[in-house]
Amino acid sequence: MRLDGKIALVTGASRGIGKAIAAAIIEAGGTVIVTYKKNKDLAREVAERDKKGKSIAVQMDVSDRLSVKKAKDIVINKFGHLDIFVNNAGINKPNDFEKITDNDWENVLDVNLKGPFIVTQEFLSMMKEKGSIINISSVSGQYGGPRTTHYAVSKAGLIAFTQNLAIFCARKKIRVNAVSPGLIESEMAKAAKGLSIEEKILLGRLGTPEEVAKAVLFLASDDASYITGHTLNVNGGIYF
Repeated sequence: MRLDGKIALVTGASRGIGKAIAAAIIEAGGTVIVTYKKNKDLAREVAERDKKGKSIAVQMDVSDRLSVKKAKDIVINKFGHLDIFVNNAGINKPNDFEKITDNDWENVLDVNLKGPFIVTQEFLSMMKEKGSIINISSVSGQYGGPRTTHYAVSKAGLIAFTQNLAIFCARKKIRVNAVSPGLIESEMAKAAKGLSIEEKILLGRLGTPEEVAKAVLFLASDDASYITGHTLNVNGGIYF
């Protein structure tokens, strides 16, 4: 799958799944706007994988509209349009339900659900016809993650957001899909250790960020030209 000449925005792309997605798009010939909140140096390292020298790192707090607008100005001035964007930025604050604070609830939903809403609303006008939007959800949003009620709610909401946006964007010839990773080797996955989740995975192992990135690459490519409103599970068989 090639993305030569395509311009992509990936939020939260300085590490983890976002980093793998950005790297895969660059490897496939695309140019990536690697957004980060705090990890400037790490984001630059990802952008520097682009041997063409076109990819850039841009600071953006997805939950802050002013920050998103500033990033949008940079992208407009540098590129003028987008072909792909991936709402990947997300946080988790695992805790027992009765111990989740109002602040934690608001913080998780602000980044994981309000963030994609703000970013999509601001950048949608830059999307070219036949563009592709991909939202990174989670299996937690499909079966209710243990000790992560706020995270599960935010990711379930992102699936509904994907479906609604697919309807809205169809007239613009823009496809909108979600990728729902299962337990992936990452800092977030450490929160699930000891919860007997791994033994439920049919393939018997955790997934890798690169395996999630390949699913995103497919949905971003012309190979998925007749797919929209879909949630693609990348979970090793932990949930059907």
